[in-house]
Amino acid sequence: MRIVHTAIKMTLVSVIASLIARVLGLDYWITCGLLALLSIQLTKRDSLVLTGKRMVDALFALGLSTLMFVAFGYQFWVFSVFVLIFVYVSLMFKIAEGIVPALVLVTHLLIEGVFSMPALLNTVFLMAIALAVALPFNLFYPTASEREIKRYIASIDQLLKDHLFMFALLLKDHIDTADYELHHAIINDRMHVILKEARLVDKDILFANDHRYLSYLEMRKTQLNYINHMYQHALRIESRHPFMNDIADYVKALSYDIGLYDKATKQLENLTRMRDAYKSSELPKSRDEFETRAMLYQIVNEIEHLLHVKIHFHKQYPDFQQSPAS
Repeated sequence: MRIVHTAIKMTLVSVIASLIARVLGLDYWITCGLLALLSIQLTKRDSLVLTGKRMVDALFALGLSTLMFVAFGYQFWVFSVFVLIFVYVSLMFKIAEGIVPALVLVTHLLIEGVFSMPALLNTVFLMAIALAVALPFNLFYPTASEREIKRYIASIDQLLKDHLFMFALLLKDHIDTADYELHHAIINDRMHVILKEARLVDKDILFANDHRYLSYLEMRKTQLNYINHMYQHALRIESRHPFMNDIADYVKALSYDIGLYDKATKQLENLTRMRDAYKSSELPKSRDEFETRAMLYQIVNEIEHLLHVKIHFHKQYPDFQQSPAS
């Protein structure tokens, strides 16, 4: 959908900018539409930054090329030297996004063959109109950014619920682990895709954006890493132990509490009580039991880290559940 909207914006700004330039009687008016098209960005925040860079780069290119053409002639070799200098300076000052539009404008001066103030002003107006048309489209073209990122949050939460629920089944089953390993890989791949898309959406939330949505998703990514560690520990267990059922029941209950609200604090209290009970239990009677309990202890530690990440997030954004994402 984002690509469709971008295609629509490109078409509209190209046509509108070209028509404005033509109505104003500018030469090379069709170029104005192409420059506007090149100025369309996938995200709103990028458009603000890149509009400024393109304008600065265009003015620099027109000024430098005019000086060189007047000094050395309107020759192709002069243009070639100009390109070398211009591209180097643009890259050095990190305004490379304006290179292509600026070079298009400079070719108009080269074609003129002689210095002409009207021709120079014509190129400036072409760029100004292109950016003036593209910027409002970039900033105000309707997007469903917040609704979209809410869907990503819901998807991520559901993935985490599924991941934890499957982990609980793994601890109870622990016979044929192939299906669990496949599920583990699928969940991780899907999570990375959603996070990549969500970062683009976050850039579209231009005003009053404290990045709480993206922080929430990054928090879930960190939790996913801890769950991955839990899977790794569980897959190394070679013999069953009664504690496995207790932890499985706890993780299953934890999966139901995945959501926007802070239920991690209560779950941490439950986890602490469970661990205290394990500490007061009898010592392992065999090497196998010792190794199994060591793996289970590591799993409990990972769960604790997972809960602390969520608790820390709510300390950073105490009103998150009352935000538009809830």
